[in-house]
Amino acid sequence: MSQYSKTSLYYKLMRVYSNFVYPMWYSSENIMINGRGNIPEGEPVIFAPNHQNAFVDAMALLYSSPQPVVFWVRADLFQNKLVDKILRSLKMMPAYRMRNGVENLKKNDESIDNSVDILTHDQFLCLMPEGGQDEKRRLRPLVKGIFRSAFAAQEKMSDEWVKIVPVGIDYGHYDRSGRHLIVNFGRPLNIKDYYEQYKENAPRTMNTIKEDLSSRMKPLMLHIQDEEDYNTFYTASYLFNEAMLRALQLEDNLTNRLIARQKLIAIFDKAKAENDAELNPLRIACAEWNGKSDDIAFRARVAEERGFDAELVIKLIYLVVTLPLVVYALVMNFIPYAISKALGRNSKGSGFEASFKMGAAMFFCPIFYLIETALFPTLLEGLYGLFDISVTATRMQQLLFFLTLPISFFFMLRYKWKFQYVKERLRNIFCKRLVKRRDEAIASIQKLVAKYKEDR
Repeated sequence: MSQYSKTSLYYKLMRVYSNFVYPMWYSSENIMINGRGNIPEGEPVIFAPNHQNAFVDAMALLYSSPQPVVFWVRADLFQNKLVDKILRSLKMMPAYRMRNGVENLKKNDESIDNSVDILTHDQFLCLMPEGGQDEKRRLRPLVKGIFRSAFAAQEKMSDEWVKIVPVGIDYGHYDRSGRHLIVNFGRPLNIKDYYEQYKENAPRTMNTIKEDLSSRMKPLMLHIQDEEDYNTFYTASYLFNEAMLRALQLEDNLTNRLIARQKLIAIFDKAKAENDAELNPLRIACAEWNGKSDDIAFRARVAEERGFDAELVIKLIYLVVTLPLVVYALVMNFIPYAISKALGRNSKGSGFEASFKMGAAMFFCPIFYLIETALFPTLLEGLYGLFDISVTATRMQQLLFFLTLPISFFFMLRYKWKFQYVKERLRNIFCKRLVKRRDEAIASIQKLVAKYKEDR
């Protein structure tokens, strides 16, 4: 049995910790997981998710999966001995590609042998079928690595058939906390259906199974193939999200909003194929409404709400009343939060921004919380000393203080999200030009939807 087939106490604790932090980072009410019933039970399973957000994709799958998952990870991340040890302890195996040198490809044999061992011991495996990541909401051409691994594993298994489960992950924003996350598990591919054909003609079978997996992954995610109008189509799909929900007569939830966006992208693709003249005003209107912001999903969702209402008033009052608490939270979390923000800024554009920010927060926060808890008696004595009062901190007070620290971090995040919401609501109320540009974009979208409604 390989080290990956065993689940150590350390891994179990880290998974519990990760699965506690992850929904807090996105906010549990903004997370939706669908299709868990498509994951075979007690069978060898390989997950095949779209790959857009580095280690955050892996955490999404780990959070959504009913049991541990072993990941194939790009081999260059294992060059440092300490990092190598940490990644392997977290059930990550190196995957060598051509860019790592032809001479290193042979090293994948060890990972394949480990994969067989993992699959035969009822643990899940994950390979990214696109072969790399890209911060675009589209499915790129699939590479053969996942299928080679599946067939290689199958050749060493006699009484069970490997299943490849397609997974679609959709983020409201790749790098910002508090935005939505959707994880969709699709119907699995059974290697049994391709095995005889593979033995007769491996190259042709590879192409067939690639096409089949791709066709099952695209409906699980937002797939915007068009490169030239990518930003226009993405922006428009969110601006018209609520209206499309009504047109489709769907209940308003995260999953149905994704379905509505998918329908809109299909309409835009049809209009583009026919070189529809209505696309020109749409491009202009979307660009003018969006400006340079990259937080399109959030801004479009907030823009659906018009004028002053009870929710806006309540959030305004909340921000004022809880201001002393957020000051406390900022003081207690300033150093780890600043480190997290700095690492995020330094990694912008790399595809690892969210991974560094979340990873830094998960690593540094507990360390500083322990330091602050150790210093708590001294701080307490100094505080009461200002009033010439003698006091000694008890163990229970230290424990209660320690428990307030992680709570304060997540409170600070939620305060930030509410502040962003209120700020954007007020911007929509007082900036009439912004509302006008939004209405112009929606009018352009409405014309396209009306024209191509028979294709929906």
